[in-house]
Amino acid sequence: MCCWEAIQTKTENKENKTKKNVKPGFWVAYVVAVIAMLGVFGAGMASCLTANRELVTSKAELEESVKDEKQRKSELSMEGDYYKSDEYYEKIAREKLGLVMPNEITFIDQNK
Repeated sequence: MCCWEAIQTKTENKENKTKKNVKPGFWVAYVVAVIAMLGVFGAGMASCLTANRELVTSKAELEESVKDEKQRKSELSMEGDYYKSDEYYEKIAREKLGLVMPNEITFIDQNK
């Protein structure tokens, strides 16, 4: 046996030792495990997407509600300013109390 043949034989022995005899059942189990993990991750992702859609919808509704409440606040502020005005006091004095301004001529409807 020459030197070349000895080296070739050692190389073949190493290749035989590194190659393990893997049974086909191992690969089937491996593929099934990977598919199961993908299914679990996919289901988790789907539930996250559903929750995200619900939150986006809720956010839009709340933003609309905030807009409406700001509008209402503005209207109430204007109404409050009106109730503090001299115009309002004069109107109430005329309608409820029957008061008139000095030097003002009033007409009374006798048909009432």
